[in-house]
Amino acid sequence: MKLQHKHRTPRVSPSSNPVASPLASAGFRIHLARRAALVLLASLPGIGFAFDPLAPPSAEESASLDTLWKAFSLYKDDANPILQEFKLRGRYQGQNHWVESDQGNAESWEDRRSRLGFDAKLFAKQVEARVDFQSNDSFEDGYDRLVDAYLKWRPNAEIAITAGRTKPLIGYYDWLESTNSQPTFERSQVFNQLRVDRATALTIEGRTGDVTWQAGGYSNDTDREFGKFGGSFSFGAGIGYDAKEAFGWRRADFRLDWLHSGHDADDQVLDRYDDIVSATFHGQDGPWGFVAEAFNASGGEGRDADVFGFFLQPTYDLVPKRLQLVGRYSFATGDGPDSVRRQTRYESEAPALTGSGRGDAYQALYLGAQYFIHGDKLKLLAGAEYANLDGGGNGGDYDGLTLLTGIRFSF
Repeated sequence: MKLQHKHRTPRVSPSSNPVASPLASAGFRIHLARRAALVLLASLPGIGFAFDPLAPPSAEESASLDTLWKAFSLYKDDANPILQEFKLRGRYQGQNHWVESDQGNAESWEDRRSRLGFDAKLFAKQVEARVDFQSNDSFEDGYDRLVDAYLKWRPNAEIAITAGRTKPLIGYYDWLESTNSQPTFERSQVFNQLRVDRATALTIEGRTGDVTWQAGGYSNDTDREFGKFGGSFSFGAGIGYDAKEAFGWRRADFRLDWLHSGHDADDQVLDRYDDIVSATFHGQDGPWGFVAEAFNASGGEGRDADVFGFFLQPTYDLVPKRLQLVGRYSFATGDGPDSVRRQTRYESEAPALTGSGRGDAYQALYLGAQYFIHGDKLKLLAGAEYANLDGGGNGGDYDGLTLLTGIRFSF
């Protein structure tokens, strides 16, 4: 995919000479970002509050860290008739992976996401402006591409109209939920093969009571900025229902979204399937959380035949607001022998991968944890995902385990 984030060349070992277990290998080298996290953890007791690493954050701790993060808010004045708020926004997500598979082994650190930009609220906060860009792995280029660049107008509390470069409104959890708050390192395999990425768009979202709805149009000829509008277009719509009162839970969201794409030789995104449908349930109650999301993509051609997949993702707060456990089961199947793709990260880095990592059925099980230093704004993650890809017209079977550690920082 043209818009895909660039990788560093991984350190690989052929399957005939597999790398040592990560617990005993150089895979646990401390990289700069993880060193920074460890320094921060060590310094927490000395920055004005008592830090108990095995207890929920105290009110004093939360207030002190909130004060630090407020430094990114550069201007705030509700009395100003034009500009009411201006704040910097950014994130850094770094992670190390170790792949051990029947197709060979690989290990590398990746600066997964590094972004910087701003948010502004204008005209009695009815207009929101967002612009941010990202660099690439190892910061080889300070600017690699735009991420978001849009204006959002809220004429009232129930309507929002967005114009600019933004996310197509499909995949209520796996795509539209920020990666800052997701508990796994990567989105599900089935979503990652749909070729959905940010596009120049015009969308409208609304709410009537407990019912939400959305509609949008998107340019498939969107490059690293806004594109040239020389290709085809996609159109979508969706509806949701907030059922928390009926369930008696803190959260219980149902969502159904649809996206239809035309096709043209100049298309750069949204060009793999004619129609994508996603169905989502996202619930939270007490220490438990649960997401179930399914995707059906139809109208593909050649090796990209129709595909269906889903994932089930429970979470449990072992220590409230400090330590969360997460699991995820993923499944995908397609109409053709090569219609299902392996995960791009990091299964594709197995050096002896056959059949381009394609088959007709995929299953994966992820187990991991999040350790919150300041909620989703600063946290450490660790996890392991076992995956099996079966079938393939030219022997594309894959069986492997990916171990990951990483840091998430955002403001």
